[in-house]
Order: sequence, then structure tokens, then C-alpha cells
Amino acid sequence: MPALNIDPTLPLLVVDDNQQMRSVVKGILSDLGFVSVFLAGSGEEACRILAERPIAAVIADLDMPGMSGLQLLQWVRANMADAELPFMLLPSEANREGLRAAAQAGVTDCLIKPFTLATFHSKLQAMFQSRGDAAARRAAIRRAAMPAAAVAAAPAPLIGMERPLEERLREATVLVVDDIATNIKVIAGMLAEEGYGVKVAISGKKALEIIPVHRPDLILLDVMMPEMDGFEVCRRLKADPATADIPVIFLSAKDQADDIVGGLELGAVDYVTKPVDPAILKARLRTHLRLAGTMAELRRQNSAVADNAQLREELERLSRYDLAAPLAEVLAASGQLLADPALAASPAHRARLDTLDQAARHALRLAGLSLELCRIEQGACQPRAAPVALDALLARATAAVARSHPVMLPAQAATLLADHALCHMLFEHLLLNAAAHTPAGTSIVLGATLDDGGWALTLEYAGVLPAAQRACLHGLAERPAADATLPMYAARLLAQVQGGALSALDDGARTRLLLRMPSA
Repeated sequence: MPALNIDPTLPLLVVDDNQQMRSVVKGILSDLGFVSVFLAGSGEEACRILAERPIAAVIADLDMPGMSGLQLLQWVRANMADAELPFMLLPSEANREGLRAAAQAGVTDCLIKPFTLATFHSKLQAMFQSRGDAAARRAAIRRAAMPAAAVAAAPAPLIGMERPLEERLREATVLVVDDIATNIKVIAGMLAEEGYGVKVAISGKKALEIIPVHRPDLILLDVMMPEMDGFEVCRRLKADPATADIPVIFLSAKDQADDIVGGLELGAVDYVTKPVDPAILKARLRTHLRLAGTMAELRRQNSAVADNAQLREELERLSRYDLAAPLAEVLAASGQLLADPALAASPAHRARLDTLDQAARHALRLAGLSLELCRIEQGACQPRAAPVALDALLARATAAVARSHPVMLPAQAATLLADHALCHMLFEHLLLNAAAHTPAGTSIVLGATLDDGGWALTLEYAGVLPAAQRACLHGLAERPAADATLPMYAARLLAQVQGGALSALDDGARTRLLLRMPSA
């Protein structure tokens, strides 16, 4: 990653109501060399800091209670003496209207969470490079609303800022390449009538000089030209990654099948023979501009998905390891306090300590589950299959619910072929989910039967399985947003990654889950 060309002594302000996210961003800035990073947990606190000390740039969450990031931005633009203070917003989703409002309020840039370190690095660099140049910043926002194919070496667009495709197509630029001036005049006039921007080149060599400077959305290219014919121009364009995605339509009097096939094989999207029918040319041009715009949109979305997937794993790991140490300390401290006779003698104190202990254990379990789910979803989980004694495993897993729900263990001893840690996590979360959906004191019944060379394990408890959880067992492809459905989604993935399967047996009065696992 290239070094930042920014003075690391500049004071920066990070604003986010989520303490962990503030720490993440501050850590990234520290890794990049910044030594003066101020933190604010709300828009109101940020206003106080901005009023008290000089700040070189603001990085703020968009969605905050009280004063939102957008309202903070509006306050900065209305009240700060430095009206061009660099301001980056970090929205959690690509909401088009929200991003438009931010652009109108004068945001310097937006970065959708989650983001990669590389993306944050480039956005930060670009934000400071545009410092003090309002015209350049407004031009960057306009470029963000254009198709990717229309911008040469431009910063990544603001996702969600793009105008409707048909609106952008009406402002597309077409490069007409022909060595005959009358041909250029006729075609350029026809395109101008349709509202297209028109660039012209009278030779293949001139076209190759124009394209890197004024990148067109589409090229209409004559074949028969002196010095360098259209086929050679197309060949060079397609060989260069920077121009390979610009659609090329050949316009030529050469109408033999070999000529047409040869042009298409070079990478042209179409081949129109002269004399040109204006209606047909306009229709084909619109079709290929629309297709190119759609493909550019897909490339942007795929890039965003890849970036988000990478960062999701980074954040999952960060959350897991950042939480593990402090939670372990909380658990150790609560254990020591629970063992203190003086404190244990007070039922009220003991109840509070129990609550603290259980909450810390729950948070640690969720952090571990989140990390494993991320590994499974990314295809990075490699289970270590080995014989696992079910009775010993369940003795540990049932401890999480033993205080509130009696658990009846299988009468038959079973040995599974599974990953011990993943299997423990699977049973623990199934039991916790059962306890959450059945009254305290109600039994949870486990069973085990050897069936077709594998183990059929059942988990049964009073109450009907919620419809959303049942849907998770039927192949929900993406991680559910609702916390209540996450345990069942996680259990299904934890079973599948170990060669097992989880399903629900129909029963109108009780929940009966069937877990099939390989036998050792």
C-alpha cells in the first residue's frame, strides 16, 4: 500500500456513537501514522470539540442518535470558519437519497461500511488532495454519478449516487473515427440531435491519442483508413486493460462475412455496414450504451461485494480478538467475586454478579460464533474430524442452560466423527436457542439413534419452532439480519461444514429437531 502524502501531525476527529467502531477507525489512522486523533461519541460532542480546537478533517458515522452525521456536516458548513473542512461520512448502507443529501450538504466523500483498509487509505488520500479546491470536489461528485466507463483514472464513485441509467445514457459521449470529413459530419450531426456528446478523430492514430484524455462511452470506428486501419485500432484498445471495456461499433463499407466476423472476433460489440440507416444505428448505439452501463454497474457492485466480504472477515476477527481479552478478565473477576464469602452472603450482590457473569459468557459465545460463521461463509473453515464422545461433549454444552432447564441426555452412548470445537458450539447454541423458546423449568430432551451408518440425534422441547427459524433450516443463503434467527442459521452451517444436516420434524405442539452426523 503506498504511503500517505498527508502530514501525520494534522489533528483528525472521528465521530461515531459505536465505541468499537471509533476504536477501529482510530486504530487504522494510528497505523497510517496519525498521532493526533480526537474521538467523539455523538454529533453534539463533535460540535464542542470543533469549537474548542483546530481540526484538519472529520470522519463521521452517518446514522447516529440525536445529531446525525448529516446534521453535523450541515452544522460544520454553516458555522465553521473553514467552509471547506474535509468531511468524510461513513454510512452503513448505500441509501441513494441519503447520499444525495450528503452531496448537497457539501460532503467531501462517503465510504460505505464495512470498508477495506485499502479503500479507506485511498479515500483519505483523495480527501486531502482535494483540500481547498471546492470546484475539484464538486467535479468529483459529478463524476461519481457517471458510468464507470466515462471516467478515466477517476476515484471510485459513491455507491448509490448514480443517477438512473437512462438519464446517464442521454449524456453519453461517442467518439467517431473516420478519415473522411463528410462521413464524420453526417454521423456527428445525427448523434448531436440525439443529445450525445461527440468527439471526432480523423485517423486511427489520432483516436488512440484522444481516448486516454477524453475517454468516450462508445466508439464508432471506420475500418478502411490509411496508416492504421480500424481493425488495428480495435486490437490495441482491447489489448489495453484501461480501454478494453469501451464498446466499439465498426462502421464500414466492407460488407463481406469474413470482414464482419473478423471485426467481431477482435472484440467489437457490433458491425454496421455503410450506407448507414440512421434509425438502425441509433437503436444499436442505444442498446450497446445501455449494456455497457449495466456491465459497469455490475463491476462496481462486484467490487463492492468483494471489498465488503474481505472487510467483514477483518472486522469479525478484530471483534473476536478485541473482545476475548476483556471478556476473559470480566469472567475471571466475576468468578473471584462470586467466590468471596462476604459478597456471596448477600443475595442481591450474588444475583448481580451472576447476571454479569452470564452476560460476559454470552458475549464471548456470540463473538466466537460470529468468527466461525465468517470462516464458513468465506469457505475458510477447515474442520478437523476426529472421534467425539457425545456424552462428554453434552456434559459441557448443557452447562449453559442447566440452571434454567433440566436436560435429559441420550440413553445410548454415541461417538461422532466431527470437529470437537465446532460440535460443542453447535450443541451449545441449539440448547441455548431451545431454552430461549420454552418456559423455565421445562425439560429439553436429547436422543441418539444409529441410523444408516450415521447418528440421528434429536432435540425436543415444548413450543413451536418460529417460522423464521424454520426458514433458516430450509436453505437460507445469506446470514439473517434478525438476531432471533441467527442461532438456527448458525446451527445449520455448523452441521453442514462437518458433513451433517439439520432439519425440523413436523409437530404441532412441540419443536423436534433432527441432527444427522457422521459416525466414528
